[in-house]
Amino acid sequence: MILKTIWQRHIFCELLKVFILFLGCFFFLYALIDYSLHMQDFIVDKQIQIGHVATYYVLQFVKRADLLLPLALLLATLKVLLSMNLCGEQVALESCGIPRKKILQPFFLLGAFCVLFNLASAEFFLPTSLNHLDQFREKHFKHSRRGNRKEPVHVLPLKDRSKIIYQKEDKEKQLYVDVFWIRSVDEIWRMHSLSSDPHDPTGHFVDRLKRNSEGNFEKAESFEHFRFEKFRWQPDPIGKGYIPLENRSLSELSRMIVQKHKTTAYEYPQALTHFLFKITTPFLALIVIIAASPFCQRYSRNLPIFFTYAIALFGFIAFFAMMDATVIMGENQVVSPFMAILLPMAACSLAFGLNYKKSI
Repeated sequence: MILKTIWQRHIFCELLKVFILFLGCFFFLYALIDYSLHMQDFIVDKQIQIGHVATYYVLQFVKRADLLLPLALLLATLKVLLSMNLCGEQVALESCGIPRKKILQPFFLLGAFCVLFNLASAEFFLPTSLNHLDQFREKHFKHSRRGNRKEPVHVLPLKDRSKIIYQKEDKEKQLYVDVFWIRSVDEIWRMHSLSSDPHDPTGHFVDRLKRNSEGNFEKAESFEHFRFEKFRWQPDPIGKGYIPLENRSLSELSRMIVQKHKTTAYEYPQALTHFLFKITTPFLALIVIIAASPFCQRYSRNLPIFFTYAIALFGFIAFFAMMDATVIMGENQVVSPFMAILLPMAACSLAFGLNYKKSI
């Protein structure tokens, strides 16, 4: 059982304190920079309350957790292990017959928590957070380029996985104008306008198009007014020109991969790339421990502490930049998504794993 001894609980508490300190500092700097960029919107818009700002930055934390958690864990691991080495605590533990791999158990425990959080976030928290962040930007950020953007087409996903596509919204009349309801690959509804009230989705000048035996769409019915009782609206829907694949959950991406026949040849490699990226990057929290521990636990009269921190930070940032590049390569099929995402992760895991195995 992990953390059953006093020394294990002591190491875990020290690690957790340093981890929270670094995590808080990194996110505070990020929030400070973000606030300075949107300060004018926060001050001018009287509708923004303190609670709205707090919720906005909580969601920003969820968005950036895949980067912040392993980075904070890397620096916390360096700090605690180097301190134990310099103060002689590591020698004392090993002289009592405690192997190094057991000393590292509290570190891997915290790393496992980070992995589970990022995996759960990719499935449950991240898509919702990104949706709310987009709503917040469109509603309040009038002075920023992203907050004041105009899109030529908007999409409203429904609960049954069908989509409503419209060109513009008339907020005074509560209408979506130039609307298509893509119910399935064989049925499309076209209408001049649709009520934007989810409780009364009435279409005006409606045509129902169905695919015939020859594979072409033809008009099956026409209505001057038609109430769509079959609509299953999402709670608090938001119209977007395109929902990026990186904003979708793991389950949605996996369905696109499994149901390949329903995915376009353009979207399939993108969905596969982002699925592999989302499923593998959380394990970076464990890789940073495996990579850092051998350099911190070796015996030397003069440990290169500064260079250890510098190389660790540079290597971490370089790895994330490389992974961003491989995502682009996988999306555009420059190389296979499996090679683009899995090869760098496997290479780093193998190289650091062999070094870790030698050190213990």
